[in-house]
Amino acid sequence: MSRHYRYRRSKDTEAAGSFVLVIAAAVIIAYQKLSTQALELLIAGALLLVVTVIGLVLLLHFKRAEHERQKLRTLSMVGINVMDPLAFEKYVAELLKSQGYGQITLTEKYDYGVDIIAVKDDISWGIQVKRYSDLVKAEAVRQVVTALRQYNCQRSMVVTNNVFSRPAKVLAASNNCVLIDRDGLAEWMVAFQAKGSRKSSVPVSALPQV
Repeated sequence: MSRHYRYRRSKDTEAAGSFVLVIAAAVIIAYQKLSTQALELLIAGALLLVVTVIGLVLLLHFKRAEHERQKLRTLSMVGINVMDPLAFEKYVAELLKSQGYGQITLTEKYDYGVDIIAVKDDISWGIQVKRYSDLVKAEAVRQVVTALRQYNCQRSMVVTNNVFSRPAKVLAASNNCVLIDRDGLAEWMVAFQAKGSRKSSVPVSALPQV
């Protein structure tokens, strides 16, 4: 479960708890001022409202939990962690297309820190792709940032199947470099599948058999 997901779940729970406390306080105050019949109606309405809010919070929680499970299933199904590096680059290129990027080319050889060049909203992106079994360190960010001018790109991005080290995040933030980690990659993959993009230009033979 991602840290971001745990944070959102915590905020939802806190909001629901605060709402219940407000309703309880309102009932207590009304108890001193309303007639018995009016108070009974108020309590019934308040209970119905509380049950509805709790139900909505639980529904949202289950939807988010299912989304997290779907991301894990997608990563496992495609076999990202055992994919050949070049096949991974091609797969990321397909995901970039589904994210609205165009004019996508792979440098493949002598990339100098940029594996994929793509354009979106008239901005040329230099993209470094790292299929790692460990943390992606600051060097990956440094490579793509310094290679932008070599490829006439305006923005930089690093995409990985893993996570970034803290120095990598700091360096990326100071250089306006976008980082797509394992969780962000899974989001792309889920969106890609949801669009029904089964007609991928990545040959089936290029994907690993898992």
